[in-house]
Amino acid sequence: MTGLLDPRRLATFRMVAIHGRLSEAARRLNLSQPAVTAQIQQLEAGLGCRLFLRSRSGMRLTKEGQRLMETAEAVHRLLGEAEQALADPGADLGPLRLGASLTAAAHVMPRALAHFQRRHPGTSLFMEVGNTGQIQAWLREGVIDLGVVEGLERAPNLRLEPFLDDELVCVGPGKPPLGFVMPSTLAEFGRARILWRESGSGTRAVVLRALGRLSPPRAPRPDDPVLGQTEAIKVAVQAGMGLAFLPLCAIQGELARRELRILELPGLRIRRTFSWVVPHAGPVGSAGQFQRIVQDMLAQDGYR
Repeated sequence: MTGLLDPRRLATFRMVAIHGRLSEAARRLNLSQPAVTAQIQQLEAGLGCRLFLRSRSGMRLTKEGQRLMETAEAVHRLLGEAEQALADPGADLGPLRLGASLTAAAHVMPRALAHFQRRHPGTSLFMEVGNTGQIQAWLREGVIDLGVVEGLERAPNLRLEPFLDDELVCVGPGKPPLGFVMPSTLAEFGRARILWRESGSGTRAVVLRALGRLSPPRAPRPDDPVLGQTEAIKVAVQAGMGLAFLPLCAIQGELARRELRILELPGLRIRRTFSWVVPHAGPVGSAGQFQRIVQDMLAQDGYR
């Protein structure tokens, strides 16, 4: 029995329970879906009961699964507390050297850094901010120990660990200036001016892939402005310079104040994922502690 309930199997079970899908649990654990399926089947066979009810909409816990989830959560907390206890008593974790893409640095990392500093008040914090290409380069060069990027699918000689989902939405001005026409069809959208992030930006790469699948595809044009910061793009869109694709997490205030307006485009929805970028050996010291703190914080917030 104890062999079935080792922490790794429980961690896999917990991730499936949280996300409700084998594929999503596998993605977040960096395992293959068959490996996750096998672990769940082994747990169910060994315990002699079903842990999940399976349907087209996903997987939900049975009564037995709910009881096991309580154990899995308790083990998860205890392991975290053990790591914390070993790290706290005078242990020198070393400085936290973090690299974050612009969106992550502005809208994801600040609260996480505050959590980390409360737990490790004596640890020095350094966060370099750049685009996705720069983050990868800094990690390979040893300038940083842990990176946060969005929309990256491959990172040669590095490892990606997805941890947070977001959506890119097309926005126009909330109060369009005289002469500005908000597109109402994909054909009108194809003729509109789009404001782009710079080359090397993860946001730009995700948008390019999505618009490349349109018929006809929409690529950057010579008259499309290129602006290197999300804040600059927000202001430019409000002024009526054109449309832009911006992270939903970055424009909540502007939407509430009706300074920006989401343009619903049929058949076009752009989801992207924030990922850790780590060396193949994995993060250690402060970087490893910070990664665990963020993941626990998001789990408590109910992010899926």
